[in-house]
Amino acid sequence: MADNFLSKVRHELRYASRTFLLGVRKGVFTKSNVDAMEAVKQGGATVGCKSKEYVVLATLKRAASELSSSQQKIFRADDGIGVAISGLTADGTAAIRALRQDCTSHSFTFQSQVEVCRLAGRIADKWQVVCSQRSGSRPSGVGLLIAGRDMRGCHLYQVCPSGNLYDHVAAAIGARSQASKTYLEKFQVQMDNFSLQDLILLALRALKEATSEPLTKETCTVAVVGVEIPFRVLNEDELSSPLAKLTTDTQ
Repeated sequence: MADNFLSKVRHELRYASRTFLLGVRKGVFTKSNVDAMEAVKQGGATVGCKSKEYVVLATLKRAASELSSSQQKIFRADDGIGVAISGLTADGTAAIRALRQDCTSHSFTFQSQVEVCRLAGRIADKWQVVCSQRSGSRPSGVGLLIAGRDMRGCHLYQVCPSGNLYDHVAAAIGARSQASKTYLEKFQVQMDNFSLQDLILLALRALKEATSEPLTKETCTVAVVGVEIPFRVLNEDELSSPLAKLTTDTQ
């Protein structure tokens, strides 16, 4: 009696396993991945670019309506690491919490800052598990640009909802980001030697390609990290000069 019961259980487990694998192959989770990527494409444009010594992130501020304030799109994860998001803000803040926990845990254990590539790899691995190895879970509907500097230099990584991880010289995600990518491609060779101010201006010019509205202190956010510069968001006074140059360029 017991042998028959165990045999039946084993058979049902094998059947469930085969059904799950067949579902993955046929693309049961494909629609969720597509929806997650679409959420990123509909988010506010976000641009990142780096040189030998600096990394700059720039985002468009979006408000749900004229009666609401814009949502935060750039976050500090550690002294030398920051993240810009595009997509569902709630998913983005959850990802930021996970990144901060990883940074804190690594610092407490090893008494040093976590390498940027390792941190980006951890979040990418987590998202890949959710996308392909857990039934009943949906992919995170947000894309990340992770900027940082460690002992190996400056880094800019893109993490997709599917768990794909890319190392970039420059990147753009969000609505109309293809126009920003096309603009950035023109400077991929000389970008390595740009000063911080040149890099900020390049990021703003690329961001301008993704919108028909003029960039102002109220409509964009810029953050920097690099040599002897911990990750920080520029204040309105620091944005005045590059925005003035950007206005001169368009006239």
